[in-house]
Amino acid sequence: MARRVNFIEEINATKDTWKIKVRIVGLWRVDRSSAPSLEMIFMDENGDKIEAVVKNYHISLWETKIQEGQSYVGENFDVVTNEGQYRCCKHPFKLIFQKGTIMTNKQLSEIPLYIYQFTAFEDILSGVATTNVLIDFIGEFIDIEMSQPESMPKKVVFGMRDQRGNNISCTLWGQFASQLLKYERDHKFGPIVVILTLAKIREAKGNIIFSSWS
Repeated sequence: MARRVNFIEEINATKDTWKIKVRIVGLWRVDRSSAPSLEMIFMDENGDKIEAVVKNYHISLWETKIQEGQSYVGENFDVVTNEGQYRCCKHPFKLIFQKGTIMTNKQLSEIPLYIYQFTAFEDILSGVATTNVLIDFIGEFIDIEMSQPESMPKKVVFGMRDQRGNNISCTLWGQFASQLLKYERDHKFGPIVVILTLAKIREAKGNIIFSSWS
């Protein structure tokens, strides 16, 4: 009998035979000297997200088989507590690829490319927003406060504003800094709206860092 497909919100540590339909909405390599890994974020049709990790001894098996933006039916993961100073998702657990993990690439049109869950400016500025979980964020670009286009990695600090006039200073690194500087230089008319995903609140002072994770 075919195994029932579960939603991400159902996942817990009581078993490792969960079967899920997900899209990979974020994928990056972490090159720690001791233990490199592939880290990613799965999202299901409800917009719920969970972090998944391929540890160093399985990277060669998976790095050419999974791709950001693609949808999959996944089965058989180790389930561990989602701990750490910074977490990609609010979900209390995360998934670890194991020897028996299966990821079948399928066109799952019911799962959108991304479902945003924006954090309000007021929550960031007041300290209400959780600072150890990465967030989605939207606002109007104001101006470039500081840029280091020749540094490695490149860096740009810019201001953003919401519809109520609240201002927040944001920082982009690497390719994202380059993209913003080019768009701001080439843009001629009308406001610029910036959407950040996987953004990190720094010290709850309204300063946001968005990293390329590379």
